[in-house]
Amino acid sequence: MTTLENLYYGNIAPHEYEVERGSEYDITAKLVIRHEQELSATLTEQQKNILEKIKDNHTELMSLGERNAFCRGFSLAVRLLTEAMSFKS
Repeated sequence: MTTLENLYYGNIAPHEYEVERGSEYDITAKLVIRHEQELSATLTEQQKNILEKIKDNHTELMSLGERNAFCRGFSLAVRLLTEAMSFKS
C-alpha cells in the first residue's frame, strides 16, 4: 500500500505516538499527574468538578493546537518540496 492509502485507511495516525519511558515528555507528564492528584485531594467536590472542566477544555485546546501545527507543518513541507522540484542549478 502507498503512504496515502495507509493514511486513508487509518494505518498511519500522525497524532498517535509512543512515549519513551524516562523521556522528558514522560517525566513531565508524570509530574503533571502527581501535582493534579495532590491538588485534587485538597478540593471540595464543586472545585473538583471545575478542575475536571478545566482539564477537558485544556485537552480540547491542545488537540486544536496539534491539529493546527500538523496542518501548518504539512503545508510547509509541500511548499519546500514544490520549491525543490522547481529548483534549477
